[in-house]
Amino acid sequence: MQVQIHSLSWPDSDVRMENAQDLVFQHFGLPLQRHKLKMRHGLWMDEVLRQSKVDVVGFVDNDCIPLNSDIVRYTATYAGQHKTFFGIAQASNHIGTKSHIFAAPAFFFIYRQCWFDLGCPTFAETARSDVAEEVSYVAEEKGLRYRAFYPTHFEAEPVEGVWRLSNYGFFGIGTVFADSIYHLYQGRFKHNVDRFVKCSEQVVNGTFSTSGMFESRLHYNGRIAP
Repeated sequence: MQVQIHSLSWPDSDVRMENAQDLVFQHFGLPLQRHKLKMRHGLWMDEVLRQSKVDVVGFVDNDCIPLNSDIVRYTATYAGQHKTFFGIAQASNHIGTKSHIFAAPAFFFIYRQCWFDLGCPTFAETARSDVAEEVSYVAEEKGLRYRAFYPTHFEAEPVEGVWRLSNYGFFGIGTVFADSIYHLYQGRFKHNVDRFVKCSEQVVNGTFSTSGMFESRLHYNGRIAP
C-alpha cells in the first residue's frame, strides 16, 4: 500500500511553524511533502487527491504533529484496509447545527478511491460545512463509515480558545487527540506559534507531557467549561 503525507503552508506563514513540524516528522522518519502556495485549504486538498496516484493520501496541517510514529502508520493502514477515511474529531461552532462532529482536515488520511466513490465531494467550505466537513456529511448520507480521533487534553489562552465538541466535551487552542496527535488552533497569534515550537521540541526531546492541560471531557480551569 502506497501512502503520501501532504502539508500546506502559505508563503507568508511563520516559517517557525514549518521548521518545527519538519523537525518532528524527520525525528520519526516520516516523509512529508510540503506545498508552499496561497490556496484555499479545501480546494488544495481536492487538487492533491485528483493528482495523486497512491492508495492512501494523508493531510497534516502545518500546525499539527504526531506525538509518536505509530499513530501515523495506524491511521493510514486503517484507512487503506477499510477503504474509508480517518481524521480528528471537530465540530463547527460557527455554522450549521453546531453539533455535527466530523473528521477534520488537520490530521486526515483517506483511501483515495473512497473519495471518488463518494462522488468527489469538495473539501472546501459550503453553506453547511467547514473545511473537510462536507466529505463527512456525504459519507454519512451514503452510509460509509469513517472514524475520528477524539480529544483527550487541551490548552487554553485568554484571547480565545475553548470550543465545544458537541456533547462530548471541549477542545482548545492546543489540543491533544487520542494522546497521540497535537494540533494548534489560531496559529496567527505569535504566542501560539511559540507554544507550537515548544511542543515540537518537547516531542523530539521526549519530554512532552499533558500534565497541566485540561481534560477534554471533564472541566476547564477548576470549573465546568463554558
